[in-house]
Amino acid sequence: MNSMRRLACLLVLFSSFPLSAQEASFIAPLAKSSVLLDAKVGDYLVVVGERGHVLLSEDGEVFEQVQVPTQSTLTAVSMIGDNIWAAGHDAVILYSGDRGATWTVQNYEPELERPFLDLHFFDVNEGIAIGAYGLFYRTVDGGLTWQPERHAELLDPMDQEYLNEIRQESEEFYLQELDSILPHLNRVSESGDALFMAGETGLLASSSDRGKSWQRLSANYAGSFFDIKAVDQQGTLLAVGLRGNAFVSESGETWTKVQTCTTATLNSLYHHEDNTWIAVGNNGVITRLQLPLQQALDAPASQCDSLSEVTTTQTADKSAIVNLVSVRDQVFAVSAQGIQLLDLK
Repeated sequence: MNSMRRLACLLVLFSSFPLSAQEASFIAPLAKSSVLLDAKVGDYLVVVGERGHVLLSEDGEVFEQVQVPTQSTLTAVSMIGDNIWAAGHDAVILYSGDRGATWTVQNYEPELERPFLDLHFFDVNEGIAIGAYGLFYRTVDGGLTWQPERHAELLDPMDQEYLNEIRQESEEFYLQELDSILPHLNRVSESGDALFMAGETGLLASSSDRGKSWQRLSANYAGSFFDIKAVDQQGTLLAVGLRGNAFVSESGETWTKVQTCTTATLNSLYHHEDNTWIAVGNNGVITRLQLPLQQALDAPASQCDSLSEVTTTQTADKSAIVNLVSVRDQVFAVSAQGIQLLDLK
C-alpha cells in the first residue's frame, strides 16, 4: 500500500512482524496517548486503535483500557446500546454484549492479509464490515456468522466490461481477477434509507438496500476518498480525501470541487453545529466548512484568504487526526497521538 493511503492501513508498518489475534491485548499505561483510529459515542464512549487497544469512558475525562482477545490493530468500531463490535487488521472482528466488559472473537483471518477499515451496524442483527482490496463481509445474526460478498458494481465501467468479457470464458478466472482489482473500501455512512461509501481510485457509491447492491457516483476524480456524508436535509453530499480534495453534490450525479485551502489528506467529516461541517486530516489539519458552499466552489488556492466559508487551522502537535467525536458538549480528536480534547471555538 502506498504512503498516501489511509493511516489505518499503514499501521501494519509500525511493527516488524504481525501481532497474533490469539494473544490478549496488553494493558498499556499510555494507551490513551497511543495511535487511536476510531471512536463511537452512545451512552458511553468507545475508542479503538493499535495493538488491540480498546478504551471506555463515561464522561470523556476518565478512560479505562479493557483487555480484548487480540493484539491486532483495530481500525473501526460500531455500537448499538450495550453491544459493541470492533474490526481491524487480520480481518479480525470482536464483539462485546456488556458495554465492553468482556469480548469474544467473531472473525479472524490473517491469511487474507487484508484489514477491515470500517464497520457499520444497521441494528443489533445486521451489519457490514469493509476494507482493503474490496473486502466486504455481512452478518445478519449479530456477528455469530460473517459472510463475504463481492461487489463488482463498485468498479469503474471499463473494469466491469472487462470482467464481464472474461466471465464468459471462465468463472474461476473472473473471480480471481475481481479479487485482484477491487479497490480499498475506506468508509461507509448512513443517512435515512441511504448508505454511502468512499474508497480508493475515486470510488463514491450509494446503496438503498443496506449495501446489497451499489450505484457508483462519479466525481471525476481518480484519487482516494476517505469519507462521504449527507450534510443537509436536502441530501447534499460532501466527500473528502487525498491531498485536501473535497467535492460536493446536490444530486449525487454532478460534483463540484471545493477549495479546502490545504493539501493535507482529509480523513473524515464531522457535523459541528448548525450548517458547519469540519474535515480533519493529516498534519493536524482542521478545515471548517460553512454551508451552503458558494465562494469555495472551484475557487483557486490564491483566493483562500478571502473565502469566508472555509477556515483551515492546524493543531499544535500536528499529529494526524482520524476523526472527531462529541461527549457532553466537548469535542475530542481521535489521532495518532491518542484521544485529545479539541477547542473548536
